[in-house]
Amino acid sequence: MDAATKVLLIESVRANGKSFSLALKERYDLSIAYSGKQGLMLALELLPDVVVLDAVSMRTTGDRICRLMRTQLPGVSIIHIREPFTDKESRSSDADVVLHHPFTWRKLINRIKRFSEVHGEDELLRVGLLSLNIPKRLLTVGDREKRLTPKLAGLVEVFLRSPNTVINRKTLIQRVWNTEYMGDTRTLDVHIRWLREFVEADPGRPQIITTVRGVGYRLALPDV
Repeated sequence: MDAATKVLLIESVRANGKSFSLALKERYDLSIAYSGKQGLMLALELLPDVVVLDAVSMRTTGDRICRLMRTQLPGVSIIHIREPFTDKESRSSDADVVLHHPFTWRKLINRIKRFSEVHGEDELLRVGLLSLNIPKRLLTVGDREKRLTPKLAGLVEVFLRSPNTVINRKTLIQRVWNTEYMGDTRTLDVHIRWLREFVEADPGRPQIITTVRGVGYRLALPDV
């Protein structure tokens, strides 16, 4: 059981026996919303680690809800449950993971575990003015602190373990998102932007997390 991981489940009130709530409640700090609007309000209030959107139970694609979640919540991990794929379905989703029916609750739990796992044995990584408390996912920059989502914390950890090293996009996606899929790298770029908004004095002209065009990104710390 990982009660420290906060999970928000958005499903139809009519989900009944098909609900994943029982399996999630046994393992996580679970909150439930019964509409996209309520889910967004709860997410903004609770700042969950993972949002599970059961669009199938709500008889909708869930695309709009995912877009709003991605726009209004800085880096929250989203699992999007959809109907089996058809040629008419949009192949893109703003979620981190898309699960198509049918699947078992164990598969859903395994996906959540990937977001909540803490990698590495060090409790605190410190490089220059940046430090990351890994278990708490707490990033400190000078005298400012910010609790990060699992994905943002994973991204920071990769950078802090390889300062002043160019890390290509494929490597970042493999390590943080646990996937080889490179069809759409917008999610990586969005997470980099969110990270820059906290660590950079001028996010529009980044000096710490720099872009290496055509390759990837680098944590540039001159004192390291």
